[in-house]
Amino acid sequence: MKRIWSLAFLVLVVGVAGALDVPKPTAEIKRFQVEAISLRDVTFLFELSVKNPYPVKLTFDGMKLDFSVEGNKVFSVADKGGFSVAAKGEKSSTFTVKLEYGAIIKLVKDYSTKEWLTTVIDGVLVIPLPAMPGLPKDVSFSYKLSRKIPAIKPRLAITAFSVTPPTPEQVAAAVAKAGSKVPPGKALGVFKDVLAGRKPADPVIDPADLDVPLTVSFTLEIGNEAKGKLSFDSLDYELLVNGESLVLGKTAKVVREADRTLVTVTNEFSSRLLSKNLKALFADRKGTFAVKGKASLKLPDEVSKDSIPLSFDESGSFSFK
Repeated sequence: MKRIWSLAFLVLVVGVAGALDVPKPTAEIKRFQVEAISLRDVTFLFELSVKNPYPVKLTFDGMKLDFSVEGNKVFSVADKGGFSVAAKGEKSSTFTVKLEYGAIIKLVKDYSTKEWLTTVIDGVLVIPLPAMPGLPKDVSFSYKLSRKIPAIKPRLAITAFSVTPPTPEQVAAAVAKAGSKVPPGKALGVFKDVLAGRKPADPVIDPADLDVPLTVSFTLEIGNEAKGKLSFDSLDYELLVNGESLVLGKTAKVVREADRTLVTVTNEFSSRLLSKNLKALFADRKGTFAVKGKASLKLPDEVSKDSIPLSFDESGSFSFK
């Protein structure tokens, strides 16, 4: 008897489910934007919102995303942005995906002539459904999203590098503060010799033993071998030379010339930083550099109405007179 009633109930449920429009989840891309740009990649941000009409939790792995630039498929990524939605609940979650410029450059013809790159993202989200009469195994949602990004093929250099010797007054003050009996004039001679790349004629002191402010100036040249514009008003920076952190700060001395941006920096560092590696820089009149930078990039409103963070972490070699 119980078996007959169970069968009748199942038939009734299936009949009702077939007669009525069984609710299904909804999935919406609430936000899609260029979140950040570096000289090497672009970060896209997605905000996915899912509404669950069922009395059980829904869990899914995430979206499959295909990225195409100027009609060329660059790469695919799966299972991005997965999360769970409580029974009868709604939840939003954000996730990011990076698109590397190096991969784009290999595929897009005449890349160097481009100012903007049309990027299309085809996304598919598959949500497994609970095992209920009248419901399919899963439900899928498809999205086509598009954004323009600047074409960037970076070239970065350090030019006009120089370090100004300290004044006699600065050396005398540092000698007095250190309680040293070294004649300030001879100590100044050591500084001048080291910064000129010469072996000190009278090495009465190691410059690293004193706390003397030294002024460094240089120009950071950020070039772009493509046509995308890198326009910003100020730059937060850190300069490392021969593996040693030398100066960090912020400068608003930014000038744009054709396909390059020139950033002029003047800052101070302590002579206590004159390690073996930095002394070799002055002796050889050349060295390696690494420079990290952060700025705020303004793009056209159709790309982003808000300023976008621009960052870079580049390295290379340089020489000076």
